Amino acid sequence: MLEEVRRPLLEEAKNSPTLLSDLAGLEQYIAESYDARSFVELLQNADDAGAARFTIQRVGDSLLVANDGRPFTRPDFESLCRSAASSKKRGASIGYRGIGFKSVVGFAHTAHIFSGELEVTFSRERTAREIPEATRVPLVRIPHPVDGSQRRQIATALDRMTREGFHTVFAFTNLLASGIEAEFAAFDPTSLLFLRNIRQVELKTNVEEVITARREVVDAQMHSIRLASSRGTSLWEVVERDEVALAFSKQEKVTLLQ
Repeated sequence: MLEEVRRPLLEEAKNSPTLLSDLAGLEQYIAESYDARSFVELLQNADDAGAARFTIQRVGDSLLVANDGRPFTRPDFESLCRSAASSKKRGASIGYRGIGFKSVVGFAHTAHIFSGELEVTFSRERTAREIPEATRVPLVRIPHPVDGSQRRQIATALDRMTREGFHTVFAFTNLLASGIEAEFAAFDPTSLLFLRNIRQVELKTNVEEVITARREVVDAQMHSIRLASSRGTSLWEVVERDEVALAFSKQEKVTLLQ
């Protein structure tokens, strides 16, 4: 799968290094627009993949984000590499918007994906060596094989996550401290309200946080959700109609719109 997707992308970049440089600018704009929303984007992608569990863990100098949804297919992977022109509907494919994953450039210089048989690295340095004519290159465009030494650095954690039933693991290295701190600070348990499948989120850094969501169907257009975390428990009702969803707090006068 890697070479099938990599080959045409690499050929396109060699034929038009200026376009590759333009994509680097687009990627930076996306990262700024999605500031402190990368975790939420990865969470939504996991939900689209049918995942029930989602975890974010600091492992040494790396950040691992994993879910137990279905592994990447070739269309999923190709959509991830391509720019923000996805026409996929939510629930039909991972990364249905086609741009959310590119926001990770706000906190990491290198990204690895381990999903089923797919093992791939995104690295500006490696892309720049492949396309020296480009004045600058995006992080998420040209996929590369995973370097063995880099894999060994996270092998223990990766094997453990696989044994625990996580089918897709994103490993981020060369982290930007300020970006990571902003992501953790901005993560809100109400991010789970408009999801369909995720029942548990684990955040494991210096302090371990577990957020659970229990959903009950009320009728065809309404379901109730109980969110529980170390911050307490909250009860919500979510109403969906004409592709618009509203969440109402049953304890406070709060309404959220998606």
